[in-house]
Amino acid sequence: MQDKNIDKNTEKEKLYKIGEFARKIRVNIQTLRGYDREGILCPKRSDTNRRGYTDEDFERVKIVLYLTNALSVNLNGVKIILKFLEKSRLKPALGLELLKNTAKSVGITDEEILNNLKRYNKEDLNIFNS
Repeated sequence: MQDKNIDKNTEKEKLYKIGEFARKIRVNIQTLRGYDREGILCPKRSDTNRRGYTDEDFERVKIVLYLTNALSVNLNGVKIILKFLEKSRLKPALGLELLKNTAKSVGITDEEILNNLKRYNKEDLNIFNS
């Protein structure tokens, strides 16, 4: 994954602290730390080693949450799929659409996906539509 550093960020983009990013995507902070440890979602870092998440990270985490929550893919599977999407040079939004279409084409129904997602807060479904 890319080495990101907040202080070397030349573009003036909105950076979310870990707490506000966790609230935005409705996951536990420990989940985000785990994604960072696994190399799945690597936020930018300040000189004091604080995490800073971007809107691009938000798009990427939507893919991760769709794979883990809707399709019940484990983290090793998520890594493989993300690597494929990166090599394909697909923007995260297009990658998510590709995954949704692929799931349907292999026979995973919307009902199955919704049943998987019922384990989570129904408000969580909104991030896949934004």
